[in-house]
Amino acid sequence: IVLLDDNFASIVSAAEEGRSIYKTIKKVILYLFSTSVGEVGVIAGALILGYPLPILPAQIIWANFVTDGFLDVALAMEPKEKGLLRDKFQRPKKWIVDGLMTQRMFWMALPMVIGTLYLFSAYFSAGGGEIDLSKALTISFTTLVVFQWFNAWNCRSEDKSIFQSNPFSNKFLVAATAIVISLQLVALYMPFLQKILHTVPLSLSEWLIIIPIAASIILVEEIRKFFYRRKST
Repeated sequence: IVLLDDNFASIVSAAEEGRSIYKTIKKVILYLFSTSVGEVGVIAGALILGYPLPILPAQIIWANFVTDGFLDVALAMEPKEKGLLRDKFQRPKKWIVDGLMTQRMFWMALPMVIGTLYLFSAYFSAGGGEIDLSKALTISFTTLVVFQWFNAWNCRSEDKSIFQSNPFSNKFLVAATAIVISLQLVALYMPFLQKILHTVPLSLSEWLIIIPIAASIILVEEIRKFFYRRKST
């Protein structure tokens, strides 16, 4: 530590800032890895079940660079957590992806895979025409993206419920969520992007199916956080 003054509080502040930076890096990595594992799981699951690819390369690029791009930058702006110096802090090991992060990746990716494949199979099995496949692809693509919206809010804390957190404490995340929602609507309803991303418009009833299923990722993570808090006390 290089001190610019002789105040002992500078050491305390430096330690607190270091812990905050370390936790923020882990949040961003968790978000990126969990969404990537979910996407890979969806593709692998579709191949195992004998379905066509549920998400196209152009849609993957959109999800990874547009949706993830805004949300992971916003997560990097997450404000400093309270009690960083009071809480037990584990010394960083060789690998930043520890056992807890691996567990969280699995539990976050699981509902992504199940929910996306369920909706894709439901719409794909409804008919064999090109229109039905386009609808199924749009459904699975949008479902994965909505999962990512919710998952970004999951990653704000490893133990604190999102319902106990002030959503406006990270205004960047609020703004990023609004941006990616708007961009996804553009991707679905603007003819130019429809041709590039191979999407078709979704009805309100279809949105009302997608959103609750995608919100299941919050339920799964809230259950994990509940048992994690009980184990930690």
